[in-house]
Amino acid sequence: MPKEISGEEKALVCFDYIYHAMRGKHVLQQAGFDMREVSPPVEYRTGCDLALELSSRDVEAAERILDEKSVLVMDVLFLPKDTKLAPAYLSKLIKTKDIGDYTMVRCGNMKITYRKGVGTIVNISGGA
Repeated sequence: MPKEISGEEKALVCFDYIYHAMRGKHVLQQAGFDMREVSPPVEYRTGCDLALELSSRDVEAAERILDEKSVLVMDVLFLPKDTKLAPAYLSKLIKTKDIGDYTMVRCGNMKITYRKGVGTIVNISGGA
């Protein structure tokens, strides 16, 4: 996990659903952005316990790429440089369960079930 962004103003990209947060992380990593996964402030947890912290100078470019890749963003918060957010460790949050032709992935209070080999999502449940 990248180290905390320090010495500059930060931005927090918040999502409604864990799927969008995970996809957003992948898209921004592929584009070469420095970021880290963090737990968003309680008032911004609408079923998704994962947000992406990046430098505020990267927000415009990040939003453009997320939009181009159809990743839905709930909001972007600008945080003072001294703001400390708890890192989110996906390895501790995510649990998977094999269900025959399907796999269920649980992260926090959200569950996504998809068909193996195809990746088609067949069920999403949980949230606030």
